[in-house]
Amino acid sequence: MPVNKLDEFAPIFYPQSHAIIGASADVRKFSGRYLQTVLAFGFSGRLYPVNPQETEVLGLKSYPSVLDIPEPVDFATIVVPARAVPKVAAECLTKGVKGVQVLSAGFREVGPEGERLEKELGEIAAKGLRIIGPNCFGVYSPDGGITILPGANLPKDSGPVAFISQSGGYSIRMPRRGSGMGLRFSKVISYGNACDINECDLIEYLYQDPQTKIITGYIEGVKDGRRFFELLKEVCRTKPVILWKGGLTKAGARAVQSHTASLGGGEEIWDAVFRQTGAVRVSGLEELLDTTLAFLQLQPESRGKASVIGGGGGIGVAAADICERVGLSLEVFPTEVQKKLASIVPPSGASVRNPVDVASPVPPAPMLKAVLETIATEADVDILIVDELEMAARMLLPENEAEQAQVLTEGLAQVPVDIKAKSGKSVVMVMPVEAIGSDGIESERDRRRISEFYFQHKIPVFMTIERAAKALVNFISYHRRNATMSSPSRQSVEVMP
Repeated sequence: MPVNKLDEFAPIFYPQSHAIIGASADVRKFSGRYLQTVLAFGFSGRLYPVNPQETEVLGLKSYPSVLDIPEPVDFATIVVPARAVPKVAAECLTKGVKGVQVLSAGFREVGPEGERLEKELGEIAAKGLRIIGPNCFGVYSPDGGITILPGANLPKDSGPVAFISQSGGYSIRMPRRGSGMGLRFSKVISYGNACDINECDLIEYLYQDPQTKIITGYIEGVKDGRRFFELLKEVCRTKPVILWKGGLTKAGARAVQSHTASLGGGEEIWDAVFRQTGAVRVSGLEELLDTTLAFLQLQPESRGKASVIGGGGGIGVAAADICERVGLSLEVFPTEVQKKLASIVPPSGASVRNPVDVASPVPPAPMLKAVLETIATEADVDILIVDELEMAARMLLPENEAEQAQVLTEGLAQVPVDIKAKSGKSVVMVMPVEAIGSDGIESERDRRRISEFYFQHKIPVFMTIERAAKALVNFISYHRRNATMSSPSRQSVEVMP
């Protein structure tokens, strides 16, 4: 990768000046909402509204054209009707703007006339203007002070995860939901139709970006299959790439055509892409978030030997079924380990084979600590999964008995943290949402507080054992595949049109 993408894309992700072309004070319009979003997010550079019908927009001097702005402009956002976009983009090129994002829709996704406009836009880009879009939500770069619409309330602190998306909707859902899981993002890019900057350009940039440690994406199709394939093979050696490929079913492929008109490729082609490059395949937003969380908070692991510790027989049976179904190893403990565990847990109602049933959804903290210590130090496991124990007992007792609930769970939440620190083994928590009615708000608040506590200690929290197991298998499989990707016996095939 000889091209320095960091310098080339700096005006897009870290602009010193930003023109919003088509800006309006009317929040009923897309252009008005976007300017408000940028102001609310706190862009610290020079901001220039451009609208020939206005002299001032939201307290800022407005200019008739980008050409009328007296200072240099690094970056421009275009929010005008599709038919006017090529003319505006050409003016940006003349002005010396380095990068633009076209939020406007109405291009090749709508038919021949839109396709003609998009082709014209691509020809302008080829003369020296880098373009994100059209038909997109744009860029979120916390350190650059810019955000997507409607991302005024997205976190302003940056993190190690990047997300590229052909969907505008998922470009806002990913960082919103991820923020509640302790995820923070270096960049989020909604790139839409990709008339110029495409998924390969963005992955190449994020590969070079020192802020980005994990690359994630929602992709409907690719512009250059061979480049994409070779790029993934190189990037996945050092940075995980986690992708959700949309449009693999017949119905999904039809939807892709009306959404971004992308070249999708058949499922067998994408099977080959994931198998041969080492990219991690997920099948939805929840799995994408869960898998990203596993990569962010767990140490590299390729053996995948796990133990599940829960507080009910049925929970243990379900965990065993789910883990085996997705390929997560739950080996039966040796007799000596079982005997030691049996001396710790109650004599009836418990199980010590793996999964381990501690016979209560709210075990005493000393007992849970002894169980986890025994498994971490004496069993041949790498991952301890604490499954559906009540770290806060508010749901077990009436709200007017909150003090008794606190006594019941005193010190319990700290146990997994202590075990992780002492043993160096990975610890994973499964904490489902139990109370879904309005009368369960307090107990759900407790669950979220404890989840945040675990996130701070690099302990991932998942909603269900199934989601935890899938994420762990994705995580383990990546590290296992990565160790064998350089094998000369692996043969590549033509994987993309």
